[in-house]
Amino acid sequence: MSGDQQKFTLREATLDDVQILVRQRRLMWVEVANARDEKALDAMDEAYRRYIEKMMPSGMFKAWVIEDENGRVVAGGGLAVYEQPPRPQDDTLRYVYVHSIYTEPEYRRRGFARKILNRIVQYCRENGFKTLTLHAVEASRPLYESFGFKPTTEMRMFL
Repeated sequence: MSGDQQKFTLREATLDDVQILVRQRRLMWVEVANARDEKALDAMDEAYRRYIEKMMPSGMFKAWVIEDENGRVVAGGGLAVYEQPPRPQDDTLRYVYVHSIYTEPEYRRRGFARKILNRIVQYCRENGFKTLTLHAVEASRPLYESFGFKPTTEMRMFL
């Protein structure tokens, strides 16, 4: 809670929040990767919107938002469930990719990202997920490490 005593509420996102989630993901990419290609960003926005609309009803995508007392969403973040071959540490075949945790600049440093991540981890524990992955920028590493996330040896190639 801020010095002005404004109240904030964490809630699960719904399909009514699609545009907000799409906007926050775009802003995240602009900030953390200096993405500036408007055509590519527009294409990503459209693909992400379709993804949410398809996967949220199936439960394969979940998101949470924090809104102020006037209903303005000030932070959000989500998870995607996907299948992958089993590992010695996890034979469930169900993995979680945590993504798009974003807080509007004027609301940062109030613990909102931590609150969203805490809810994501709680949801995963309640639903038997064992493996959570994410990609972190340097500024967010301390938050993720405080939850127990560790760097891996992942590599990537774009075709």
